[in-house]
Amino acid sequence: MPTIALLLEPTNETDLQLLLSLAQRLGVKATPTPITSTTSIPPAERARLFEEFAGSWQSEEDGTELARQLQEDRHFRDREVNL
Repeated sequence: MPTIALLLEPTNETDLQLLLSLAQRLGVKATPTPITSTTSIPPAERARLFEEFAGSWQSEEDGTELARQLQEDRHFRDREVNL
């Protein structure tokens, strides 16, 4: 079975300890790792990371063309449903 990560966000230390003891009881590896808030990432670095992620999209169509296609593909008519 592939490794799967499960992110749990306990609201207090007691809940964290309960979750860790449950993982131990179930024989599941649990590694508590503090998560750094995104607010600690400098704005320039956040922008670079966003561009790296969002800028990876490649398509023949530009944004305007994609928006037009999405609008055309939407169905706004009423559907006849017999109940």
